[in-house]
Amino acid sequence: MPRKSPPPFVPDPTVQAAAAAFSAATGVSTRILRPPHRAHYAAKIQFQASPDRTWSRPVLLMDNVDRFATLAALKSTAHIHADDPFVLVAPYLSPNLLRHCRELGLDALDMSGNAVMQSDGNLIMISGEKRTGMASRIKDRAWTTKGMKVVLALLCDRLLINAGQRPIAQRAGVSLGTAQSTFRDLLERGDIVQRKDSYVFADAARLLDEWAALYPSRLRNQLLVNRYRAEDPAWWRSIDPTSEQCQFGGEVAAALLTGYLKPATVTLYCEQAIPRKWLIDARLRLDPDGEVEVLNMPIPLARTPNLPPSVVHPVLIYVDLIATGDSRNIETARMLREQYLST
Repeated sequence: MPRKSPPPFVPDPTVQAAAAAFSAATGVSTRILRPPHRAHYAAKIQFQASPDRTWSRPVLLMDNVDRFATLAALKSTAHIHADDPFVLVAPYLSPNLLRHCRELGLDALDMSGNAVMQSDGNLIMISGEKRTGMASRIKDRAWTTKGMKVVLALLCDRLLINAGQRPIAQRAGVSLGTAQSTFRDLLERGDIVQRKDSYVFADAARLLDEWAALYPSRLRNQLLVNRYRAEDPAWWRSIDPTSEQCQFGGEVAAALLTGYLKPATVTLYCEQAIPRKWLIDARLRLDPDGEVEVLNMPIPLARTPNLPPSVVHPVLIYVDLIATGDSRNIETARMLREQYLST
């Protein structure tokens, strides 16, 4: 039988608008191509400044970028993938965000014509263009605080995608209406697709990357309860967090799973306040720069099959490590991703 040809490639409207705005502002012609095979990119843009000066970048599409932490996480994620240079495309990028992109060595375009692009030692930077009406209308229900909890629940339990809206809401700890609107948004965005009688992720790896980039600013900051400093850095080894409805995240959880890290920060996700007994026994003192961080559970506590009950799901461990920007933590995150999150 003759092999079926792939369906025609239709670029995302945000990518089309950003490429057109860049061409209009710079005179550099752009051509949108199909993304690399089996990649986590939305497209590929070919740039041509002159007949003998052409370069291309795969496109990492983000619905919203509003924090420096998001850009830092993107840079760390690119290291995880050992990516070639890519271009970040978003509806709008403020002057401060563009400046931060330049400092991080990230190429970026938005729909208003703002851009930072480095090629062969040359820098193109356009900043200060106002947000377009189209960019203002872009919805990102999946990336609200509650929407991110729904996406986290789906990433932690891949079977949940076909379990129905009510089980999704229960696992995410949100209302049924929030679960329904977020699921619908993921369908509209193309992150979830329907095949015959079931739903599947179009690209779970890409969805994880986007969630990891937004987690520090959109959700994690709201979960932080307090930071403490411990008299004994190894105090956490003598506690059973599950006895107090807590689990380890971040570096401690990664160390328990891989044996690769010596934790410098102790991250505890708890459903209730940190037990007073721990505060007394470990002599934990409130300190905004302390190495012990206590956060509320983003979704109801649950044990992950085949993992120690004392650790959160690998998705949370992974994004905690990515958010630090530390090279050793990023290397450990790569190991965790390959072992636990590659399917």
